Amino acid sequence: MPDRIHYQELGNGITCIDTYLDRPGLAACYLIEHEGMAGFIDSGTSNSVPILLQVLEKKGIAKESVAYVMPTHVHLDHAGGAGELMQLFPNATLLIHPRGARHMIDPAKLEQGSLAVYGEEAFGKMFGRLTPVPAVRVQETEDEFELDFNGRKLVFLDTPGHARHHYCIYDEQSQGLFTGDTFGASYPELNKGKNRFIFPPTTPIQFDPAAWLVSLDRLMSFKPERIYVTHFGMHENLPSLLMLLRSTIESYADTAQELSDSNNREKEIEESILQSSIDYLTDQQCEVDLTTIKMLIGRDMELNAQGLEHWLTTL
Repeated sequence: MPDRIHYQELGNGITCIDTYLDRPGLAACYLIEHEGMAGFIDSGTSNSVPILLQVLEKKGIAKESVAYVMPTHVHLDHAGGAGELMQLFPNATLLIHPRGARHMIDPAKLEQGSLAVYGEEAFGKMFGRLTPVPAVRVQETEDEFELDFNGRKLVFLDTPGHARHHYCIYDEQSQGLFTGDTFGASYPELNKGKNRFIFPPTTPIQFDPAAWLVSLDRLMSFKPERIYVTHFGMHENLPSLLMLLRSTIESYADTAQELSDSNNREKEIEESILQSSIDYLTDQQCEVDLTTIKMLIGRDMELNAQGLEHWLTTL
């Protein structure tokens, strides 16, 4: 656990907690509080659990007050710690997309898939262990499921594109959306130029550009004033971010198809999308040097290329 826990109060009973996945500012989860009830939206990994517990302690929130654990989808940076949290919160229910429920109840296949992507050493360092959740404590959230969070309405929306087991949550009180990976990734260090930077995580294996664009339109139909992004933090003034995210999804798909006949297409896709990001950041006069940019997003672009490579095999 890091020496200093970083969390930020965002108003409306929402706290952004840095889960310290690999580095500060990479991944967050959100604590939501209302009228004595608490819940977590995304959980971080099992390595993140002590951080979440320390935040609860600092805020004087009893474990018994946590009523819900709500992973936006089952990728381990969002749901890897959910099982362990459920063991610690005796009154909590796990709310999960119907396509993800079986992976929370029996995470063996989920673990195998992640091992294939990250390798055993990196998997252990980043994600720790997975803990099954008893089926009786799991509730599937169908599209447009409305949760009465102690008088506060949360609406769960099926949002494929990044993954078919992904939901986003509209919070009526904050007029905000908890978007997991559906509204992209936007790291604080790279938002120091003229305009912010955002990109779509096309991590293997369910990238679907057409579905993703539809999901974004659906999210914006709620006219949100802000989004709460897992990677990373709260963002307002959404139109420019949306425009960049939509165009990058389309650009990724075009790049992958243009390079589909290359002998080493995955590597060429990776190099192309990384260079496009560097070009954008340079044009925006980002204050970060090239070496740091590559350190911050190089692994993301490698994983994105793997997802695009898999997508090409499905066409």
